[in-house]
Amino acid sequence: MPFLPTPAAAEASLWAIILFPLAGALINGLVGRRLGKGNATLVAIGAMVGSLAIAAIAFYWVLTTRNLRYLGDPWINVTGPDGRAVIQVTWGLLLDRLSGTLLLVITGVGTLIHIYAASYMSHEDDAGYARFFTYLNLFVAAMLTLVLGDSLLLTFVGWEGVGLCSYLLIGFWYTDEQKAQAGRKAFITNRVGDFGFLIGAFSLLALFGTSNYAELASLARVVTPDAVITSGVFAGWTWQAAVTFAMLCLFVGATGKSAQLPLYIWLPDAMAGPTPVSALIHAATMVTAGVYLVARNSMLFTLAPAAMATVTLIGAATALFAAVIAFTQTDIKKVLAYSTVSQLGFMFIGVGCGAWWAGVLHLVTHAFFKACLFLGAGSVMHGMGDQTDIRKMGGLAGKMPHTHWTFLVATIAATGIIPLSGYWSKDAILGNALFSANPAWHGVGLTAYVIGSLAALGTAFYMTRLYWLTFMGKPRTAAAEHAHESSPAMTVPLMVLAVLAAVALVLGLPHGFGPVSELFSTYIAPVFAPGTERLHEVGHFHAAAHPAWPYFAAWLIAVGGSAIGFAMYGRGWLKLPAALATALPRTYALMVDKFRVDELYEAAVIGPLRTTAQSLWRFVDVLVIDGLLVNGIPRLVAFLGSVLRLAQNGDVQRYAAFMALAAAAILWTVLGAGAQ
Repeated sequence: MPFLPTPAAAEASLWAIILFPLAGALINGLVGRRLGKGNATLVAIGAMVGSLAIAAIAFYWVLTTRNLRYLGDPWINVTGPDGRAVIQVTWGLLLDRLSGTLLLVITGVGTLIHIYAASYMSHEDDAGYARFFTYLNLFVAAMLTLVLGDSLLLTFVGWEGVGLCSYLLIGFWYTDEQKAQAGRKAFITNRVGDFGFLIGAFSLLALFGTSNYAELASLARVVTPDAVITSGVFAGWTWQAAVTFAMLCLFVGATGKSAQLPLYIWLPDAMAGPTPVSALIHAATMVTAGVYLVARNSMLFTLAPAAMATVTLIGAATALFAAVIAFTQTDIKKVLAYSTVSQLGFMFIGVGCGAWWAGVLHLVTHAFFKACLFLGAGSVMHGMGDQTDIRKMGGLAGKMPHTHWTFLVATIAATGIIPLSGYWSKDAILGNALFSANPAWHGVGLTAYVIGSLAALGTAFYMTRLYWLTFMGKPRTAAAEHAHESSPAMTVPLMVLAVLAAVALVLGLPHGFGPVSELFSTYIAPVFAPGTERLHEVGHFHAAAHPAWPYFAAWLIAVGGSAIGFAMYGRGWLKLPAALATALPRTYALMVDKFRVDELYEAAVIGPLRTTAQSLWRFVDVLVIDGLLVNGIPRLVAFLGSVLRLAQNGDVQRYAAFMALAAAAILWTVLGAGAQ
């Protein structure tokens, strides 16, 4: 296209994709409160539109020609004894089909959420409004840095940036102690995972001497897994063992950002933040960072089959565990939060079993339908005076028709009753897990398929329950009776996301569906081709086109779960919740209390750490520093001064007596020494 910039110009403009939202954050952060809400909105949304436009142009060249690389200036230089560079890290950016996919999701969905937030946050004063959009733009800039960075260390800069912004956005209403606590919880939990990320990144630096993704992949191709490392930190280790250690450490970081067992606990509490935050950070962008990290390092993971198996099994366990917790939750955003944790588990099954394209496809479809669901929940709360308890809703389909229909489409996409986007991406993950083979796995793929299928059954159940209790039946409270539809600024983004959640099904259509079959897997295959070749070399493969029966099984599972939900909450035929609460009150209470995992952490981790910290504080701070050093030395000086003052009372005769005694002592000493 003659009116588009050349690929070279597109490469030079990659940093502008990040700088647009960063500039929006700086403007609103410095002068936003003086600009007023209208101008602050224009700055924030304009920055997102500018970033989206440049991203779309750059992505066009990636599709038609080649990957785009901005080399960047040197950032970190480590030289050896001979003066030659041993490690060099630049401010380089990489745009290929993987980062380009996430780039469009971040800027596209992010722009819609900014438009929605302009209406949702309109009740804030000018200062609070500008502060919110400052954090939101800054978050997008950090997420774009994470995705576009061409090295692990630059990715970590964005990784920490989104962690900081999530803390600021979750605790946006910081005067509420519960909301402030949720922000702190997210920040601290993510720091645990980030420590693992750093250990993994430094391990790769020690092994390969670089953190650049392209260089790591190139070096990994020529590694012999059974060869022994002869020098360095990992001397005596085999390459497979060392890389497995590094990949497991990176996965620890991924479990923190992407809320997997055991570090998922921050995400449900993060619903304390404004709803646009939930949609942007905890549905479409930040929580997918761990999935992106595993997919980006696919070539390295092929050297570590134990790490791949760990990723797969942790993802499967998380998917089922979070789905079960969602069964009994009554807060509309909490149900969606645990749904997000569960769906992230499906993504990790995909990237863990080697079907990286399927995991990334589910990342894309999930961004559409889950952002729509979260924003729909915000619209419901807006129309019901911030009510979040689904037991107090009902009958909203007639009160909020636009919100209802978009929520329904997104629910169908999530459950797979009618095969919309989520159905195809989820089945691609489970089917590839089932038909993958690796001599070292010992049934990991089959285990993941069975657990994932149970989680899919749970997804259909709790989403049907959520939809029915919220929108169907009769209004159960006065707030539901007087609910009203939201403004077009909130409903139009819902409509766009609902359409995307529906039409994105073309990305996941399997073999045999005409010219659009296997569209996404074909499109992104070049990114994962080296890793796929390595898996084939070691006997780990995926069937080119697995049989059709898993698709029918997935559909039956979705219909079965939805039918159970309808029978229990739509018609009331099944009195299972009441029967369970009566027959097994402790089990039911345990499910309602989210299996008391937070209480377990409090007893096993937080409590002992708090006790240890308080003991150290009492000994080091109170006793040693405050007691002995800060206060003890002055008190000693004061005591000595008080003793010496006894001789300094102003009595001249006493002074004369002391002088005489001192003179006598001196004379005796001198004369006595002379006599000897």
